[in-house]
Amino acid sequence: YYKLFGKSVSQLALQKRFTKIKKRKRYKWLKDINAQVPKQASKDFDKARKHSFEKYKNGYHTSYKSKKDLIQGFYANYERLIIGKKVVDIQSIGEVKTSQQLPRNKKPSNPRVTFDGRHWWISVGFEESFEAQELTDESIGVDVGLKELFVASNGTKERNINKDAKVKKLLKRKKSAQRDMSRRFTKGVKIQSAGYEKAKTEHLRLSRKITNIRNNHIHQATAKLVKTKPMRIVVEDLSISNLLKNKKLSKAFSFQKLNFFFQCLSYKCEKYGIEYVKADKWFASSKICSCCGVKYDHSVQPEGQWSLKIREWCCVGCNSHHDRDVNASINLSRWVK
Repeated sequence: YYKLFGKSVSQLALQKRFTKIKKRKRYKWLKDINAQVPKQASKDFDKARKHSFEKYKNGYHTSYKSKKDLIQGFYANYERLIIGKKVVDIQSIGEVKTSQQLPRNKKPSNPRVTFDGRHWWISVGFEESFEAQELTDESIGVDVGLKELFVASNGTKERNINKDAKVKKLLKRKKSAQRDMSRRFTKGVKIQSAGYEKAKTEHLRLSRKITNIRNNHIHQATAKLVKTKPMRIVVEDLSISNLLKNKKLSKAFSFQKLNFFFQCLSYKCEKYGIEYVKADKWFASSKICSCCGVKYDHSVQPEGQWSLKIREWCCVGCNSHHDRDVNASINLSRWVK
């Protein structure tokens, strides 16, 4: 569209275009879809497009939705969503049983239905009020990494779940399923073989299982941290996109799901009334001695040039021995603007 007309397609133009397409014979099936679904899809596209302009400067490329995507989903009109006893009535679909009871006395917000290849899910937002918590006067610094998910200044350490034997085994099986998919894929054919579809289903099942394990681990770790009820939690202001540019470590960083970790920690802090602070991007938390304040200087340090390989170091100022991550978390806990 941009190449033809020299401008981006607007939300209104997209909706008008969709209305015309629906009248074509080959797209008759679109008339069976509730009108709110494509309308919300165009809104989502417009919102994503506007938010992506800044990302393009950093080499980001848009990944468009396709009917071939493994995970599919659509918007459900919240005004016509009726919640019953372990059942939900979705407009144009009808009553669908749910495995859990959704709140019946609260107004639903932004309902979405997704299919992950095996199960159908409905996610609905509800407004909740939380009682103010009694907090301690403690300030906790949290240093994230690859060796552990995070190290906190109060002594809490959370393991890297990707190092567990169970996850390693699942990753190996996922890789095997991916190879099987590639081997069975026939280029230029619309309908693939039953063997390909079977391998695709297995790959999706394993992907979902690994994601669930990682997400669950992060939820439990962040919940454990905020339940200590500190006055504030200080984290590093990391540029995840820059970390993913490192060819040797990009896969390990993506497995850690640090963006999701910070997201979970942020909203849980808000829920408990804990101050969530991001330290300055250029604050050298790992390189400053938490005992005397002397900064690591490679010209006088026996460890040499600073790198990720240095896990422990001795301060030349006070001769204190430091674990890199523990030292960073202590410095973060003391950080002030």
